[in-house]
Amino acid sequence: MNTRTRKKGTVPDPNSEAAITKSIRDLLTRFQIYHWKNWGGMMGTKGVPDILGIYKGQFLGIEVKTPKGKLSPEQETFLENIRKHGGIGFVARSIDDVIVNLGLQDRFLDFGRK
Repeated sequence: MNTRTRKKGTVPDPNSEAAITKSIRDLLTRFQIYHWKNWGGMMGTKGVPDILGIYKGQFLGIEVKTPKGKLSPEQETFLENIRKHGGIGFVARSIDDVIVNLGLQDRFLDFGRK
């Protein structure tokens, strides 16, 4: 459901691209990873990832998709070009994909271990 047409007081679908994007951006902000949302449009370049940034001196491109979402050929090519030129480019269907692809697992505290 589009968040713009959602009735006031209702909860957005947690599997929507908008909700996934928000959770990823919240995570990146928490870890102080410089990033911004790319708002594509008719005048933009096809295939540019949804979230762009810089992580540890490398260009970062994250294409956000729902669990069943598919990449367009332009999106695949753009991510391949980012990686080919030394950047970090990947598809994220959840914050878990971001944690794994950026190697953030060790930055979480495990309170249950001894």
